[in-house]
Amino acid sequence: MLLLRSPFSDSSALDHFLDEMTGSVQLPYWRDADHNSFNFSDNIGEIVNNDNKFSVQVDVSHFKPDDLKIQLDGRELKIEGSQETKSDHGYTKRSFSKMILLPEDADLSAVQSAISNEGKLQIEAPKNTNTSRSIPINFVAKH
Repeated sequence: MLLLRSPFSDSSALDHFLDEMTGSVQLPYWRDADHNSFNFSDNIGEIVNNDNKFSVQVDVSHFKPDDLKIQLDGRELKIEGSQETKSDHGYTKRSFSKMILLPEDADLSAVQSAISNEGKLQIEAPKNTNTSRSIPINFVAKH
C-alpha cells in the first residue's frame, strides 16, 4: 500500500507556505476577510417584539442609502438593496431582498426607519396599545 502525505497536513504549514509566496502570488481577497459580511442571507440583526414596539435591525453597510428601498404592503415589510459598480476591469452587481411580516398589533401607519453611520438600518413600528375606543352614535333623521 502506498501512503501519500501532503506537506500541508496542518494549517500552519499552509499558512507558512502562503506567507513565503506572497511576493509572487496574489492571495485571494477572502483569505483574511470576515466571511459573515459577505453573507447577505443572514444580515438581519436584533429583532424586538414586545408590548410597546416591533423593531428589526438590518446590516446594510455594503449599500449606500440611495441603493436601498423599503416598501410596506399590508403587514409585509420588504427591504431591498441593489448596487452596481462599473470599472475599466469589469462590472459588479450586488443585491439582497428581505421580507418581514409585521405583527398584527403593529401600528402600520407609524412605521419609521433610520440608518446609522455604521450601516445598521433600524425599522420600527409602535404597537397599538390601546385597542379599545369609544364609538359615537350618530342620529339619522328620516325624511
